[in-house]
Amino acid sequence: MKPALRSNSWTLGILLALLLTLVLAACGDTTATTAPAATTASTTTAAATTAASTTAAATTATATTVASTTAASTTAAASTAASTTAPATTAAATATTAASSTTTASGASSTTSYPVTVTDDAKRSVTLEKAPSRIISLAPSNTELLYSLGLGESIVGVDTYSNYPPEAAKKEKIGDLKTNLEKVVSLNPDLVLAAGITAQQTISDLQAKGVKVMVLNPSNLAGVVTDIKLLAKATNTTAKGESVASDFQKKLDDVAAKVKSAGSSPRVFYELDPTLFTIGPGSFIDDMIQKAGGQNIVTDGSNPYPQLNQETVISKDPQVILVGDDSGGEDTPDKILARPGWSGISAIKNKRVYAINADLVNRPGPRAADGVVEIAKALYPDLFK
Repeated sequence: MKPALRSNSWTLGILLALLLTLVLAACGDTTATTAPAATTASTTTAAATTAASTTAAATTATATTVASTTAASTTAAASTAASTTAPATTAAATATTAASSTTTASGASSTTSYPVTVTDDAKRSVTLEKAPSRIISLAPSNTELLYSLGLGESIVGVDTYSNYPPEAAKKEKIGDLKTNLEKVVSLNPDLVLAAGITAQQTISDLQAKGVKVMVLNPSNLAGVVTDIKLLAKATNTTAKGESVASDFQKKLDDVAAKVKSAGSSPRVFYELDPTLFTIGPGSFIDDMIQKAGGQNIVTDGSNPYPQLNQETVISKDPQVILVGDDSGGEDTPDKILARPGWSGISAIKNKRVYAINADLVNRPGPRAADGVVEIAKALYPDLFK
């Protein structure tokens, strides 16, 4: 081929490639289109392909490149070859850039785009302008949830009952059921996590002082899964939240699979304290007993925490008695086994009275799934050897 023809063919190839670029852009094609390597113009690529991947040790989301991102790449290619006699041509393939929120292969958003508004368990809308880096927890369940998401370093204050994980005990204390409002404000939090045990007046007072408050108060195990994901979204730890929620659900599914073969469900009396306060339908622990394959002897759902008398307990004849007492040893299996008048109860005759770690059942947080496993082991010891 003669040099002139070769030059014209080369120029025509460039023009055809650039024309194709413009057509694809006009049709809405958001994939990257680049000009041939022979062009001398600079190519600028803005690739929105980062996703937040949070580990248990991380306190903030770490940007990592996700190969399967659906964010489009934007390429602007211009051809200004000196030997070209045709007019200067500039072709731009423009795509929508999703730099603030990319998606993983599973389809779940792995970063949070701020500002973000979430609806908490009190049906309140909470808007965060940025990822919170100074967080205060007013309940042990929320403290455990924060640590499960790898946010331990972001916690600047906790209630006095927060004792898990062990490092939580070293955090600044902001009170017990009665929150020290001045202390909370002095710690300058970006976010305060309240719970069902938090007084409404406390929440109102904190809001009046300009403090962001989010209420997490799951009524059942499914609510814990929802709250894990909700808090993960608010704190830009979505990837970690999906992992924690998945592990939580897997434990429940594994228990369900094992107890399915048991046939009948044992009758269960859950004793909260020696005065025979217990749990009824609609309570968090009742859901745990059901998920563990048990049948609560309390069937009246008008009160989630009723107080029974001895005659009622005896007439219901529980086959298993569980006790999750926090009263310093006032309520133990040995004391229940020796309780006057109870010798005819099936659970007493068969010595099936078990102590359950109260922290695993009283806290609607990430360890509640472990509480279900512990209850299931008490109900079906042969299935969980």
